Amino acid sequence: MTTKKTSGRSHGFKHKSRSVMTKKAPRGVSFLLREYHEGDKAVVIIDPRQHKGLPHRRYHGKVGTINKVGRRSVILGVKLGNKMKTLITRFDHIKPFGVN
Repeated sequence: MTTKKTSGRSHGFKHKSRSVMTKKAPRGVSFLLREYHEGDKAVVIIDPRQHKGLPHRRYHGKVGTINKVGRRSVILGVKLGNKMKTLITRFDHIKPFGVN
C-alpha cells in the first residue's frame, strides 16, 4: 500500500509559486515613468523584488482595466471566471497591455 500525496492548500505556497516568483534580470525604473489613465488595459506581472502590493499568484498574466490611479497604486478590474474582481496593486506588478 502506498501513501497518497497531499494536494490542495496543504501542498504548500512555495511549491506552487516557484515558477511565478523567479528573478530573471535586474529591474530598472522605467516602469515608474509610465503613465496610466482610467480605462487603459494592463497586464498583471508579479515582480518578486517588491513584496508590497503583491497580488495573488492566480492573477499573474491576467489582463485588467484600470479603474483608478493613485500615487503609488492602481486599482484594476480583472475578470476571473464569471466574476469581475477588484485588484489593488503597485506599479511594480503591472505593465501596459501590448507592450513587451
